[in-house]
Amino acid sequence: MLSLFPELLFLAPLAAFVIRVTSGLMIARVAYRHVFRPTTAMRILGIVEGVVAVLLIAGAYTQPAALIASLIIAITLFLPTYRTLPRSTLALLLVMTLSLLVTGAGPFAFDLPL
Repeated sequence: MLSLFPELLFLAPLAAFVIRVTSGLMIARVAYRHVFRPTTAMRILGIVEGVVAVLLIAGAYTQPAALIASLIIAITLFLPTYRTLPRSTLALLLVMTLSLLVTGAGPFAFDLPL
């Protein structure tokens, strides 16, 4: 298949890195909002999200962290009381975490490729 910009194909390995860091930052933003809610369940969810965000940004245990993040995002999609972002943003974040589950951490991570 012909590429429109073949000189940019050398950046392809960095795609998983960009997806991993971006999804980690977005989950950290959601965790920050959940930690300061008054209910205990929201605070616990925020702490779990914070740990998952740190793991994703650092690239440690990326696939289990992406699986946990996907489950949390699926829960927040269907329960409006836990939602702090629009549904379209959460759907995009779900797709990003599911792609990390399949592709792995990418470069600049502590995970070893199997």
